[in-house]
Amino acid sequence: MNRRTFLAAAGAALAGGIPLSLASAAPPVAASTSLEMAASILGTPYRYGGNDIKNGIDCSAYVSWIWKIPRQSTDTIHAWSFKIGVGELMPGDVMNLPYVGRRSHCRVFAGWATESRTAVWVYEAARQIGVAYRVIRYNPEYTPIRRYDFVRDVPQPEPGLPIDHPVAGGHFYSQTGAMDGMHGFAIVDNEEARLFSAFRFGGGVDTLGFPISRRILFDDSIVQLTERAMLRWLVSERRSVIEGHDVRLAIPGGIDAHAPQVSPLALPA
Repeated sequence: MNRRTFLAAAGAALAGGIPLSLASAAPPVAASTSLEMAASILGTPYRYGGNDIKNGIDCSAYVSWIWKIPRQSTDTIHAWSFKIGVGELMPGDVMNLPYVGRRSHCRVFAGWATESRTAVWVYEAARQIGVAYRVIRYNPEYTPIRRYDFVRDVPQPEPGLPIDHPVAGGHFYSQTGAMDGMHGFAIVDNEEARLFSAFRFGGGVDTLGFPISRRILFDDSIVQLTERAMLRWLVSERRSVIEGHDVRLAIPGGIDAHAPQVSPLALPA
């Protein structure tokens, strides 16, 4: 079922156009219970079509299990839920992306990670990582939904980012910034330079330390400093080298290259 059909079905259900006999067959469930269940199987492998909390489960089976409803897909869960606004999301609600014939997904809302609502904490069963609790960028393509007879007994937590976290193309570290998850330095791979790959190849934090600068153009290279090394991307050769350093970087115009930046997750998309 595509997104338009899903929204129409949910609206009709709320208006009384669709009998809610299925939804009413499920007893009420508390958000605290659902979240405890969600956390209890962290690390379970992801398996498309799977419905086994030990050996493999997919995203919609995971949501169905913690909501204590019969096993649903992203295209049928509308019969057990209704659409809510983004501002209404509370822990235990779900963000759903249903598309027939295309990859779809759903994830459990656990709280906002930033006051600007650009990032969110979720529980989800996801490809390549399995069942996980993590912070990700909020995706407005997902439809917020709430289970019928859902007891909202978990308050909205205070927003907060982990001290370091994945970002597009790499990782963000605030250990050498404000230690708040918000202000620090990101090391990433992008079209300009693949510094995160060099960082991982060189041993990451354990060997090179945390980043202490943003990337800048320096001696016809793109460089970024860590506590114990300089990551240098040789632009003309399209390759990286790792060197020692005893310098501080300066950006033309007097901008301090060592001034912490805001996490990409806190910035508008």
